[in-house]
Amino acid sequence: MNASPLGTIAGVVVPGDGRGRELGFPTANLALDHGDLPEDGIYAAWVRIDDDPLSWASSVSVGANPTFDGDRARRVEVHLHDADIDLYGRRLAVTLVARLRPTLRFDGVDALIAQTADDVTRCRVLLAAGAQVRP
Repeated sequence: MNASPLGTIAGVVVPGDGRGRELGFPTANLALDHGDLPEDGIYAAWVRIDDDPLSWASSVSVGANPTFDGDRARRVEVHLHDADIDLYGRRLAVTLVARLRPTLRFDGVDALIAQTADDVTRCRVLLAAGAQVRP
């Protein structure tokens, strides 16, 4: 995994499907400032909210969420660790630190929840170990 930043994604938080919260991992869905996205996958990231200098440890999904049916566009979903904040309408700057894995299609919700829990744990370890000095 790359320890240097992989780039920054920025945008305003908009309503999504609400599925992340239902699964126990609430996410902020971004309407992007520009269309450039990194490779689909799960990333460890540091996130800044609006102009606040504080950075939040986060797990980020880039892709179309293939586990769920329907024609789904690529999207960016950000899960802030240990935070319960109303982010609708707020601007996030997401600095990607490491790509954990590609986007996968799971056979069911239970497998997705288990993998997401593992992804969050791996992100926590990477970020706590200083995968990048906070931006």
